[in-house]
Amino acid sequence: MCDKEFKELVKIAVEKLKDESVLKLLQADVSYQKDSKDEGYAEDAFNQLDLTEEQREVCQRLIDCREKQDFEYGTHAYIAGLMDAFHIMAVLFPEKWDTERIMKALSCKSR
Repeated sequence: MCDKEFKELVKIAVEKLKDESVLKLLQADVSYQKDSKDEGYAEDAFNQLDLTEEQREVCQRLIDCREKQDFEYGTHAYIAGLMDAFHIMAVLFPEKWDTERIMKALSCKSR
């Protein structure tokens, strides 16, 4: 059952889990909170700029593309972390973990 639909279901499940667990970590991370405030200040400054509509659309398109790319990167990094955790568990407990099957299921290619 290694098809595009399965991969999408895994991504949806991972995104849900990631949202909950990563949010808890970020809320407790002082450095991240500072960066988040700085981003808010930068966004306020951006919104105050006297840009033409075309300039604003170009800037917004760049921001949107980066946010989408960052989101996808985060999801794939989370999956990679899970795969690494499974690999570690397979090394520690080889009789209980079928790493090859897990890796194949999590990294299947779209047909």
